[in-house]
Parts: sequence; structure tokens; C-alpha cells
Amino acid sequence: MCVQSLARSDKRSMFIKQHSRTRESKGNGYLLYVSMNYDPCRAFTLLCEETFEEALEIDVPFQPVDMYLIVVGSCNGLLCVSDTDRFGRVIYLCNPYIRRCRVIEHPITGVVGSLDPRHVHITLGFGYYEKTDDYKIIRIVGPSDECDDYLGWSFKNQETVECTQVEVYSTITKSWKNVEVEGFLWSVYDINSELVVCDTLHWKAFNRYTNKDTLVIVAFHLGNETFQQITLPNYEVDGEDMMEYVTLYKGHLSLFLFKNVDDHPHPWQDQCCYLWVMKEYGVYSSWTKTLTITVAPGVVRPLGFTRNDEIVFEDYEQDLVVCHFHTSAARALKVDVTGLLYFGSYMDSLVLLEG
Repeated sequence: MCVQSLARSDKRSMFIKQHSRTRESKGNGYLLYVSMNYDPCRAFTLLCEETFEEALEIDVPFQPVDMYLIVVGSCNGLLCVSDTDRFGRVIYLCNPYIRRCRVIEHPITGVVGSLDPRHVHITLGFGYYEKTDDYKIIRIVGPSDECDDYLGWSFKNQETVECTQVEVYSTITKSWKNVEVEGFLWSVYDINSELVVCDTLHWKAFNRYTNKDTLVIVAFHLGNETFQQITLPNYEVDGEDMMEYVTLYKGHLSLFLFKNVDDHPHPWQDQCCYLWVMKEYGVYSSWTKTLTITVAPGVVRPLGFTRNDEIVFEDYEQDLVVCHFHTSAARALKVDVTGLLYFGSYMDSLVLLEG
């Protein structure tokens, strides 16, 4: 009986994988738009990836306590979501297409758990490890930089480094486990990430022991569950006070540089932005400035790249704009922008969440 059950499970897994590959190869992708603001009629909105027209609305298949949602990531039709009230403590893993959802509650323990929640910094990551067919959630919990000041600790304080906790949730085991880290060296800038390259998740961060003002990338391998640091290219030649957006471009780890027009005296003017690409993963010398992009109007907040060489961003008038990398052709999207939102790729799938 157990052998038959295992065989059925393997066949089902292979069927789901094949379905996902077929959908992706046919280009049946969407852009997922989720407003993070309060909305009693909560829904995920899917936009056609080619035209950016609204294609479908999918009801949220769960009822969060706080209706201010944060989408941690989207992968193969699965969404990892938390809310602002219990961010990182209660996580929703759901497949809106088949209306399946798993609620994952995980309190914070140890030294960090005893701190005032206002002094706790939580970072989440979500990614898929194909070798074991496992979707993983990574949670990094530690004292915030404000907590260091509050307790009289220095930024490099050993207590801060040692009490940072790293935990991984597996959809295969349906459980959390602690990841032993011999001193977590980084203060992570991002609160969430879905950026996976070469089976590795990435966040922007600062190294506590080198230079607090120098941005780096902290990377976590989903297979061997270890961290490494990736140094960003020397982009000072592109100008001063550039804003950094770490993203995925044509399968490569990439860095998009722009000047925040909120700080610019003429925000309506054209703006030069730059795209650096790491051609060979993990090799610093392979960072290459690939594109110089003229964007009009200027960028306030990048929201993502599409597979059609376009960037979606919020401009100084709080409109959503899509701009083509090579032609610089830009157009406003007819999407209601009311505060923070998530904008990323989505593909309907049959990935199941049992239990």
C-alpha cells in the first residue's frame, strides 16, 4: 500500500511539473498586482503580461487578521504572503488558482522573542529548490538597528550577531528547522525576497564588520542552506547618490541603478538609469554594465522587470509606468495605485498544498 501511495505521489508530482513547464513554454504568464492597503473585498489582480490589461481577479483564499498584506514571493503559482500585524509570525502559503492555502504559525523564541516587537527585525524569503521539489520559506530574525541603540549596543555588537536566528520551513516536512550560523554578519536591508538565481535567495544587506555604508548582497543557498556574501560592482562612475535595486534579468543576478526623483529638483525630466549584470554567478569580475536606459519620467520606486525587456516602476506622480529598455518607450498603466503594492510574475499552476 505504501509503495502504491508513493508511486501515485511521484506521478502526480511529475504531472504538476509538466503542467508548469507547458504553461511557461507557451508564455501563459501574468503579472500579479496586489495592493497592500486595507480592502475588505481582498483580491489578487492578474494582468496580461503582453498588454498589461486586467485579465482576471482571484479572491484571496484565506482570511488574514490584518488586511494589510505583504507578498513575500510568487513561484510556480504559489504565493507566500504575510500581513503587517503579524509579519513573519503568521505566514500564508497559497495557490489562488486551485484555492488551496496553508496557514503557518511560528512564534519568535529565544533572546529575540523576549524583546519588544518594535525592536525586532524580521526578514523573509521564498524560493523553490527543484532538486528535491521543495518550496522553502526562510526567516531571519534579529534585533533591529534601533534596538542596538536602545540597549546601548554597538552596530557590531557580538550579542546582536549571536542572537540572530535563521530558520527554514519546508513544504515537504511541513515543519521549521533552525539553521546553525556561526555569527550572522549582516544587517539585512530588505524585509522580503523572492529573487532566486542558481538555487540561491538574495537580499540587500550591510556587513556589520566591514562598512555599514557599503551595500552588499547576502545569499542563501536553498540546497545546502548556507550563506555567502556577494560584492556589488563599482558603480561610482554612474554618478553619486544612486539607488540600488537588485533583481533578475534574463536569468542573471542584476543591479538596476537610478536616482530617486523625490530628491531631484526636476523630477519630470528624463533620467539615465543603468543595468549591471553578473554574467557568471558568484564571480565578481563578471559584473558587466549591460544597458544605459533613458527613463521618462524618472523612477521613484522600481517594481519589477518583465520578460519583454521592460521595467515597471512608480513615477513622481505616483503613477505606474512601464518602460522598454531598448526603445525607452514609456506608457502609464491603468492600475489604481493607492500606497504600497506588490507587482511580480505569476503563472497558474496545479501545485498542491496538502494539510
